[in-house]
Amino acid sequence: MEVCPAFIDETGVLTGTVKEQPIYGIGVLVVPETREITDSFYRLHFNFVQDRANSRSEVRKSVKSQDISLSAVAEVDRLMWSTRHHEYKFAEISRYNIQQYIDILNLYSSFPNLEFHSLIADRHDNDAGLGNWNNDEWEAYIHFARELLAERLTRDVFAIVDLQGKPNKSNVYLEDVLCSVSSVKGCLRATSDMSIYLQLVNFLKSKLGMTQREPFLQKGQSFKRWDTPSAFTVWKREW
Repeated sequence: MEVCPAFIDETGVLTGTVKEQPIYGIGVLVVPETREITDSFYRLHFNFVQDRANSRSEVRKSVKSQDISLSAVAEVDRLMWSTRHHEYKFAEISRYNIQQYIDILNLYSSFPNLEFHSLIADRHDNDAGLGNWNNDEWEAYIHFARELLAERLTRDVFAIVDLQGKPNKSNVYLEDVLCSVSSVKGCLRATSDMSIYLQLVNFLKSKLGMTQREPFLQKGQSFKRWDTPSAFTVWKREW
């Protein structure tokens, strides 16, 4: 593919208490070849949906028979809250669904041409703050996203970004800023329920440590790269 999709999502917040949100990060998943991997991911996803439907049926039977344990009651609450739509989130992993998450990671690892790149900023740093962006969280978010793409992209992409609403008072458009990167040939904001790939970015950020302080990086280290099973980078950006 001459232009391939790149899926972008953020984690953490740039404002609020540092204790609760010590790390801010953005991840991008580049999918150079979508044909086989799309079918594979959605086949696995629909199997997961069917498993959940079967589980709901079994729980209903158990409830009707009134032969339930406390753990089954908790599972009733979780399953009945869920609809046919399911999003993959690290926080949602439980003993009831952990195998599905293992399966999706194994499937991800079986496609070596995928690329995942992350930028993190430690809010504990002495220089942390939004002063360089007019104390505007929206402008800072767009700037970080642009930096990540400008630094890591090695091919032309169409950027699909998890939806963040532009503040009414801002005249800065994410689409314009990201498309100023020469490798970005187009940009679309979309909700995560539209694509399993956006959900993968969210899951990979959490699973691979972006929600922890200085994940995978030793003290004084600002960048690290792995090339197996597929390309994965962590870049700690200074403020």
